[in-house]
Amino acid sequence: MKNLTLKALEVEGSGNLAYEVGAFTLSVPSKGGAPSTVAGKYIVVWKKGGDGTWRLHRDIWNLGAAQ
Repeated sequence: MKNLTLKALEVEGSGNLAYEVGAFTLSVPSKGGAPSTVAGKYIVVWKKGGDGTWRLHRDIWNLGAAQ
């Protein structure tokens, strides 16, 4: 995989939790060896720790263009 691009489309939070909805593209080699671009969407849940640092709590992604 190469050339990963992430684009946050929506970010909201409340208290110690926040979520990020976004889209991604990346290049992967095809069966013939030429690069092929793949697109998908993701959701990340962030949780603020006791020290005030935001850390990734949950992450899910799938293929298919974001809507």
